[in-house]
Amino acid sequence: MVALKDQRNSAMAKQAEGNISVTALAQVRILAALPEEALAKLAERCSWSRHDGGSEVLAQDAPCDEVYFICSGRVSAKTFSDAGKEITFAELVQGDIFGELSALDGHPRSSFVVTLEESLLASLPAAVFNEVIDSHPEVMRALMIELAARLRRADEKVFEFSTLNTSNRIHAELLRLARTHPAKGGVVEITPPPTHADLASRTNTTRESVTRTLNQLKQAGLIEATRQCLTIFDLDTLTQLIRDSESD
Repeated sequence: MVALKDQRNSAMAKQAEGNISVTALAQVRILAALPEEALAKLAERCSWSRHDGGSEVLAQDAPCDEVYFICSGRVSAKTFSDAGKEITFAELVQGDIFGELSALDGHPRSSFVVTLEESLLASLPAAVFNEVIDSHPEVMRALMIELAARLRRADEKVFEFSTLNTSNRIHAELLRLARTHPAKGGVVEITPPPTHADLASRTNTTRESVTRTLNQLKQAGLIEATRQCLTIFDLDTLTQLIRDSESD
């Protein structure tokens, strides 16, 4: 009787884990259109790992072998110049994927990926990922939409680096972050807030420049910053600061 009870408990635990895995994968945008049965089969083929904040998940120039789905948490994709300057390409959150470029073209990783907080990741071998997109056109189309959005964001940044001064690049990055958070009455709260070093890395500037620009925005009453939250009170005025710079 005890052995039978243990078997039942084990089966129930596995079923619960399976349900959690399916729910987690359903939140990944490129997989959202898959039926539950397909998600369940995919979950069984995934490797699951939990990482503390500050953990290196991928190394730049490493061979392509896995595609990762972010089921919870946040990661940063970044690289470093020969002089050691940190350059952030993107911050990825729940529902995003990374490692797909190497899986598609076979080239080494284009960046380091480091967790910003405790994160739950699911991963698939590159060969299995390619099987999935080949056999599920809806996943392929969702991936194309995802890559198109990233290309548009990259184009936007190229334009900013070519036309905006240091302060306005920081303004533009704050607006970009604001778009990922809900606005309430025109006010956006960004939690957790980016560090000054993070903003400098995103905008190709220095921490001193970030500090100076944020202080100017505080004095103008446009933002409020604490260790827990960065609050933007007036998105329209922040946008106008950038437009005024473009017209100079």
